[in-house]
Amino acid sequence: MKENSFNIIPAIDILNGKCVRLTQGKYNQVEEFSASPQEIAEKWIDSGAKRLHVVDLNGAKEGYPVNFKIISTLIKISGVEVQVGGGIRTHETIKDYIKEGASYLILGTKAFKDKDFLKEVVSLYGEKIIIGLDLKNSRVALSGWQETSDIGINDLTEYISGIKQIIYTDITKDGTLSGPNLKSLEEVAKSFKAQIIVSGGISKLEDILAILKMKKQKHSNISGIILGKSLYKETINLTSAIELAKKEIE
Repeated sequence: MKENSFNIIPAIDILNGKCVRLTQGKYNQVEEFSASPQEIAEKWIDSGAKRLHVVDLNGAKEGYPVNFKIISTLIKISGVEVQVGGGIRTHETIKDYIKEGASYLILGTKAFKDKDFLKEVVSLYGEKIIIGLDLKNSRVALSGWQETSDIGINDLTEYISGIKQIIYTDITKDGTLSGPNLKSLEEVAKSFKAQIIVSGGISKLEDILAILKMKKQKHSNISGIILGKSLYKETINLTSAIELAKKEIE
């Protein structure tokens, strides 16, 4: 991804085969949508998306892919880049998703629990590996956000050597439509050289403008955002967001 680019990435979260949204990652706060994951993907692509963010929520919780067939089909029909997360904790799973055409694999729990594994997969797959940095009160959350570790931002350098992209999510903001945590984003962006994709709380075009302003004025490594509930609740129009980012970056 070029330094002056900015990607608007729609999220598709899959639970029990259905497209859903959670609030703050809580599995007991689920909103289910009638459209299938494939129908949702087609809608976002028709609106101009060049990359999709697809998460197997069952996989994140269970530790292995549960919705693999659905995600595989989605990858094949999409014709755009697809980054996949949730339950990716073995070499076999990474190989299987790459074989199906996944552009990027998001590692969270396994990356922070097994540094040797992380080094191996970065060595093997390079830029295809993205670190999912999910923070709750400045600590890394694991296992589908069901557990909080003692790992803080200052402890992360040893984990992200060689990593080109990080997805930073503030869990307390995720699914709340309450605006992004810009202070925490700035701390993350200045701490790492990797490209930073921002997720959590973005609810309106003004939020996107604030992130773009930070990119232009301070942290050029901020490379995109993930939009979830704001698209499903229609507080942000995807095409408008893409056009805004293009205008601001040019």
